[in-house]
Amino acid sequence: MTTKKDQVSSVDTGPVFTETVAFDHSKEVPTSSPAGAAKKPEDWVGAALGKYQVHAVLGQGGMGVVLQARDPMIERDVAIKVLAESLAADQTMLQRFLAEAKSAGKLQHPNIVSIFEIGQEGQSYYLVLELVSGGTVGERLEKQGAFTVLEATKIVIDACKGLAAAHAAGLVHRDIKPANLMRAADGVIKIADFGLAKTTSARSHELTQTGVVVGTPYFMSPEQCEAKPVDARSDIYSLGATYFSLLTGKHPYQDASSVVQVMFGHCHGPIPDPCSANSAIPPACRAIVARAMAKVPDDRYASAQEMLADLEAVAATLSGQVAIDLPSVTGARKVLPTGTMMAPATAIAPRDAAVDQTASKARRNRWIVAAAGAAAVVAALLLWRPWERQAIVPVLAQKEPIKVGVLHSLSGTMAASETIVVESTLLAIDEINQAGGLLGRQLKPILANGRSDPLIFAREAEKLITKDEVATVFGCWTSASRKTVLPVFEKHNHLLLYPVQYEGLETSPNVFYLGAAPNQQIIPAVEWAVNTLKRKRFFIVGSDYVFPRAASEIIKDQLKKIPNGPTVAGEAYVPLGEQNVEALIQAIRSAKPDMILNSINGDTNVAFFRQLRAAGIRAADVPCLSFSIDEQGLRGLNPQDVAGHYAAWTYFQALESAENAAFVKRFLEKHPERAVTDPAETAYVGVKLWAQAVRAADSAEPKKIARALLNQRFTAPEGEVRIDPDTQHCYKTPRVGQITDDGQFRVVWSASAPVAPEPYPSTRTAADWKAYLHDLYAGWGNQWSAPEKSVAASQ
Repeated sequence: MTTKKDQVSSVDTGPVFTETVAFDHSKEVPTSSPAGAAKKPEDWVGAALGKYQVHAVLGQGGMGVVLQARDPMIERDVAIKVLAESLAADQTMLQRFLAEAKSAGKLQHPNIVSIFEIGQEGQSYYLVLELVSGGTVGERLEKQGAFTVLEATKIVIDACKGLAAAHAAGLVHRDIKPANLMRAADGVIKIADFGLAKTTSARSHELTQTGVVVGTPYFMSPEQCEAKPVDARSDIYSLGATYFSLLTGKHPYQDASSVVQVMFGHCHGPIPDPCSANSAIPPACRAIVARAMAKVPDDRYASAQEMLADLEAVAATLSGQVAIDLPSVTGARKVLPTGTMMAPATAIAPRDAAVDQTASKARRNRWIVAAAGAAAVVAALLLWRPWERQAIVPVLAQKEPIKVGVLHSLSGTMAASETIVVESTLLAIDEINQAGGLLGRQLKPILANGRSDPLIFAREAEKLITKDEVATVFGCWTSASRKTVLPVFEKHNHLLLYPVQYEGLETSPNVFYLGAAPNQQIIPAVEWAVNTLKRKRFFIVGSDYVFPRAASEIIKDQLKKIPNGPTVAGEAYVPLGEQNVEALIQAIRSAKPDMILNSINGDTNVAFFRQLRAAGIRAADVPCLSFSIDEQGLRGLNPQDVAGHYAAWTYFQALESAENAAFVKRFLEKHPERAVTDPAETAYVGVKLWAQAVRAADSAEPKKIARALLNQRFTAPEGEVRIDPDTQHCYKTPRVGQITDDGQFRVVWSASAPVAPEPYPSTRTAADWKAYLHDLYAGWGNQWSAPEKSVAASQ
């Protein structure tokens, strides 16, 4: 049972979290109260529900409202949980609720809140439960902080007994947490709220869908976070996380700044060490938490009974008895004088969550207890933290430089676009070094060439992290390269700052997306074309990889929302680097659009605009609105071929501001042959934001920098920029520029203020967008760009 107070507690968990895996991370935590039944919760007071007379509202949770009522037949007070009407109307949810309630109702155990009855009145379905009057462990934790070690251990012992009974009956609770542990009048702890419970029977398997995240983020097992099938060992993990909270007064991964980072911590972070919060906690408690919270289920306690044996050994020793070792790992008990702190002997520690810097694999550690005196054993264990995560950046000698990776294409079709981004990144690094560096150290950039090949990007990212040991990587342009390196950064829990506008449809705790999201570039530019230029028939062109393909879907969705029926006359895609675009030009001529929406990247644009003009398709009649052509790209084009066409960005070199004038002057003094572009400016700003975060964190460790980045803002050449902590994207100002005769842009439209990022356009659910990307990736043979072929067109 979860009270409203529990839901907002800073100590205990927030609302029950039930969403598909592909959820919109910008809206992870619901801010509204959970739905109740048809009535408002307070309307139940004084009403009758079946034979029960309702006296009070005890709380509300994700599944419904909980009432206190009187059973007049046997004159006892009960708790009644009324299923939310919205859930009762869903036949799948209702069947699951009834099936699991029936299974839980068969449990009769002193450490489980009993279910007396399942009832229905009208559209209301409800459970009648044992009323436990002592409040929740979560409430006590919020008010008074951490429990004593003995108190915390006894609470988890009772919970372990209840879980053992549930597991024996084939039930997995799936939401063990302090708020679901209730204290009876006699002090006995009882497990409450089997509303998320899952039976292991064949029938329940049909009702429980794979791909649904169920539970509470701070206490979820890794397999729950990843929406994988769960068994009893998932409850063991949650109970270990609960034990950690009771011992320390803190959540596991409490320092994470968003739900996605909490869940990522469960899957990839170091196992929490209660001794780091309080050195007086016995090492054996650390051992229990570590084994229960092992990342891999096989490394956890095999059963609640096994965990119970270790907990009882702790309690016995703390109570002044003579048990010393953890029986689940030693198989025997040794005797020490009464009152001696116990330590695990030859105990197997949990799977190490640290990422090995060379092998990049989790390691298994063992606690080795010497045969010497008990005092020496205890002292050694108090100081040793075998599972603490290795810092990705090693401790460096004073004055040794902070190394950073710069990963871009210095050759291949993307070199013309990405080389200038490297130059702006190095400009920012030079400026920081000239001002004294960071933390008393200079920055040392390590350049890596992705060669316009996503697989080479991934290989170079691995090298930068594991061999060069950089603190952060600045890099990537194409979404194909970013998506290919993303697993590398997530595997190592490292940090990438990505400087280019993109298709959205992605969030990761290891990436800060500094370029425009779809609602900051693609969507407002298309709306401008319809509303200002009055265009009605669009032809979509692009390079054949994930960004242009996804951009096309976003555009088509957006056009359907606009009144008066703008349409897509056709669309066509060419491989990156393709110079033969005659078929593409012919497709455009045949479709007779009144505007072209262009997501071609790289030097293919040279051939595209030259042949567009040669075919008589002029900007005055059929203008082209580009999403990747920038000032540097215009240097390779004949001004007569492109003048009058448009591009959408959040920065143009021609912007008029003191900050931009100073920035452009500094850049052109170093690179007079260049022009400043949106990605170049974004990369420069990214380094400056990163430097602010390093100073704020007082550390060059990636995870600490990432945490500090969430609060950064900067007065940039483009205007005010700040990072949205929920999505790790930036607030940006959408703009449209028109190409002039001198190969520059004249800003013809700008939003009035920076726009909050929305990585997942609202025209589809986040789950649907994820499914679209999955199908695209699978259809291309598990890569993020299409196999090379000729023009792919549709009309």
